[in-house]
Amino acid sequence: MHSAALRRLTGLEHLDHEFATTWPTYELDPKTRALLDYTKKLTETPGAIEEADFDVLRAAGWDERGIYQASALISFFNFSGRLEAASGLPMDGSLLGDQLVRMM
Repeated sequence: MHSAALRRLTGLEHLDHEFATTWPTYELDPKTRALLDYTKKLTETPGAIEEADFDVLRAAGWDERGIYQASALISFFNFSGRLEAASGLPMDGSLLGDQLVRMM
C-alpha cells in the first residue's frame, strides 16, 4: 500500500514493497530523494522537523501544495500503520481487508 502511494507521488511505476527499506541504494532523482529523506525524518523523528526540511524540499522542486499533500499522506500512513500494529493486523497484504471486515 505504501509503495503504491509513492508510485502515485513520484510517477516511478517500477517500485515494489521492498523499496521501503532499500530506497537508499537506488539511483534516484533529487526530487524523489528529498521526499524520501523527509519521509524518513517525519516518520522516525517528527518532533525534529523544522523549516530547513521544507527548504530542502522546495529546493528539490516541491511546491507548497505538494509538500502539504506529501506530509498528509506520510502522516496518514504512519497513523494507519501504528493502528494496524496495535490491532494485530498485518501491515500489508491481501488478508488485511478480510481481517478488517471481521473486526467490524
